[in-house]
Amino acid sequence: MKKARQANLELLRIICMLMVVTMHLVNHGNLITFAKQGSASYYLVWTLFGVSFSCITIYILISGYFLIDSRFSSWKLAKLGGQVFFYAFGITALFWLFGGAQKELKIMVYSLLPISSDFYWFISMYVGMYLFAPLMNKLIRALTKRQLECAMALGFVLVAVWPNLIYFSSALNTAGGVSISWFLVAYLFGAYLKLYYQPDGRFGRKLLLALGALLLIPASRFLIEALLKTPLGKISILDDLMWGYSVFYSYDSILVSLAAFLLFVAFLNLDIRPGRAAKGIVKVGGAAFGVYLIHDHYYIREMLWTKINGVDWLDKWYLLPACVGVIAAVYVTCTLIELLRQRLFAPINGSGKLKGVFDGLDEKLRGLWRG
Repeated sequence: MKKARQANLELLRIICMLMVVTMHLVNHGNLITFAKQGSASYYLVWTLFGVSFSCITIYILISGYFLIDSRFSSWKLAKLGGQVFFYAFGITALFWLFGGAQKELKIMVYSLLPISSDFYWFISMYVGMYLFAPLMNKLIRALTKRQLECAMALGFVLVAVWPNLIYFSSALNTAGGVSISWFLVAYLFGAYLKLYYQPDGRFGRKLLLALGALLLIPASRFLIEALLKTPLGKISILDDLMWGYSVFYSYDSILVSLAAFLLFVAFLNLDIRPGRAAKGIVKVGGAAFGVYLIHDHYYIREMLWTKINGVDWLDKWYLLPACVGVIAAVYVTCTLIELLRQRLFAPINGSGKLKGVFDGLDEKLRGLWRG
């Protein structure tokens, strides 16, 4: 039986996808590149960029929260693969035929193999995590609460704390959270919350705490910049604090992880009563993944942010309203496209025969697992 979606977490899923679009606007749109340091625009775009970094870890937490109680399903994986292929190859084909795009063979090959080729990096990591999920669940359920907490602490120290404290060394090379190692560590936290956390309904208080944690991310960059302008800035090893976007601007950094965890906990305490609003949230939340697949396709990304040219908004009074308007427009447009795709594919996704074939495959896999 298909489990009902939780409106509170679907709302969080929507917010996280809005964060994803925000990151792409200010990054791919070059706002963070051309904003003049010290200007109001500079602080605004880097704040938008910083608070949005928590989105990836929140998505992993949501996955761990639900997958700990789920069985592996090759049917679910097949539907995911079909959705990814539909957009990766479909959009590529449209641009080759009608869009006047530069016909790079590499892009076509990648779009034909979108998961294994890392066409969408998040999808590749997510599928890897999903394949590990049955083993992770066995491990998690075999541990006591204290043992699981120790495993979480060890994983967090190795993958998040170590790279932040020993920032001048690649050390474990966690790739800033763009790696299966961080996905599996964050999975532990999501599963732990499902097994042991009891919401108390204090959403407002926990949300304020989460918002404060989110603001620490951009604050860290501004403080590091100020530090490097002092005589301490002459210490060469401190320059590495600003490697990339800065030491705390990574998906697995201490500050990003803390903010993601607190925001996820806050929304676990949000009670959205059943009704039209809840149904609408669930419907829109169910299309969030499509928003990512559409707007971050290679050709769409190159065209979208070039045409929008957000750099022209810098140092203008309407910078923030323009950003909000574009983010909303991109999100709504992509959501409508994904909802249409879902309706078109409903007969396939609802096919009992197809599902039966994959259920049979799952039984064989479980038989192999049991030996």
